[in-house]
Amino acid sequence: MSTPSTRSSATRGATAPPATPSVQARGLGYRYPSAAAPSVEGVDLDLSPGELVLLTGPTGCGKSTLLRLLAGLLQRHGRGLLSGSVTVLGQDPAAWAPHQRVRALGFVGQEPGDQLVAGTVGDEVAFAMESAGWSPERMARTVPEKLAAVGLEVSLERDPRELSGGQTQRLMVAAARGVGGEVLLLDEPLAQLDPLGAVELLDRLRGLARAGATVLVVEHRLEVVLAQATRLLVMEAGRLVADVPAEAVQAGAPVLGSLRRLGLTVPRLVDLADRLGLEVLEDPSLLAAPVPAASVPDDRSGDLVAELPPTFFTWPGSSEPALRGVGLRVGVGERVALLGGNGAGKSTLLAALSGQLPGRRDGHRPGCVAVPQDPDLALFLETVRAELSYGPREHGLEGAALEARVRRAAEALSVEALLDRAPQALSRGQRLRTAVAAALSCAPRLLLLDEPTSGQDQDQVDRMMGALRESLRDGGLVFATHDLDLALREATRVVVLDGGRIVAQGPPEAVLLDLPEGLPLVLPPLAARCRERGLSYAALGGRLAEAP
Repeated sequence: MSTPSTRSSATRGATAPPATPSVQARGLGYRYPSAAAPSVEGVDLDLSPGELVLLTGPTGCGKSTLLRLLAGLLQRHGRGLLSGSVTVLGQDPAAWAPHQRVRALGFVGQEPGDQLVAGTVGDEVAFAMESAGWSPERMARTVPEKLAAVGLEVSLERDPRELSGGQTQRLMVAAARGVGGEVLLLDEPLAQLDPLGAVELLDRLRGLARAGATVLVVEHRLEVVLAQATRLLVMEAGRLVADVPAEAVQAGAPVLGSLRRLGLTVPRLVDLADRLGLEVLEDPSLLAAPVPAASVPDDRSGDLVAELPPTFFTWPGSSEPALRGVGLRVGVGERVALLGGNGAGKSTLLAALSGQLPGRRDGHRPGCVAVPQDPDLALFLETVRAELSYGPREHGLEGAALEARVRRAAEALSVEALLDRAPQALSRGQRLRTAVAAALSCAPRLLLLDEPTSGQDQDQVDRMMGALRESLRDGGLVFATHDLDLALREATRVVVLDGGRIVAQGPPEAVLLDLPEGLPLVLPPLAARCRERGLSYAALGGRLAEAP
């Protein structure tokens, strides 16, 4: 059920924000030219200085559209039907000149790589400063400070297109804050950040809010954001259905019903307290459940899906190796999660497994299908149906057999209602599911996924992973992720990389509850509590799954 809308100004330890909001929307709505219904409808919203607001909702509910409306982007560049009004700092953001925009507002979209405009990291951050008329001396002094503030430690002369996805996200947040805009709008800024990077970025965003900025973050990763947020907005089918203080997300709160009904993530420690009570953490039956010992998988050469010999690789233009003698075996039925910080080598290892490293003669691995971090790199046809049909048709499948294969893949990834839609007209989360469904329709022996749950609500994550478990019983799955809870729940083995080397591998619970020090990996609160008390995370997860 939804909760009543409240315009709470509650903050954690802060004074109430000023009466004059920095962002106002009244009756705001937008319908895309090809859409039958509005993506955003009837939104009334006030955002004030000092707030760090979390906006969440199911995939495709209109969150990104709302963010682009608040930034004044769709009003300028869209061709859809607009209703209502938006003001930012008392003005229409769509009417701003470039120098006015960069001084007032920072915006980072779901695909930060699409916003790159310069040839070097330093110039990317300096671009907004130059637009605002800053002197070269001031820019030279400030650019390193902005990069340090988001934890991006790379050369100013580095080509931004050589950065990892997480590094690109950090860069674009630094660029968005280049001249210190009073309003910051961020769409899934944590999607490609390692756990420590996500915590650090949110800490910095909270600091900006305390200093008087207005920060609005669209995210599915509620647990980490709510630790710093002052307010939670929940969206459904284009409308805001809940608006509560962040501290209201606790056991017994009505908003938990809204989150569960919409298939969204309820923070697992809150979920535990609400459904079972925190006293379950003292349950002797959980204490008795053994935590599996860490071990390197046995050599099961007769059951191998893939085997990568020790591999060394350096990307063109880089001075640091991305892989330093990394080898990997994948057995039948294995689901291997690749973990590590941004730039640790996860995506490079996936490329090596698929035989697609630049300059290598490995060639494509038969029976292997890979889906990249950016789903748009895998989508090139006019409809979702055509995307799902392409692979199996290339392998000779036709007629009723082809249609049945497409239908199964579409249902498995919840895109059956989108089959006749253009992929480019979908949300990022829907495009990613389309790319995974297209890969699954090829009936791969080995499936490689790079951040497959980015932009997905919890219900979609659960459905996706369930479909992959079922479809790959006789094959193997390797997926790179920053979601340690996902790895704990879904992987049969985790492989932890750091600096292009494997530093730990084995059963998820054994490895992740005893991580080497110095890695940018932060356990989810419930997993950390289990580690403190010597409990089995898997056993506790089973109790939660059985609870009403």
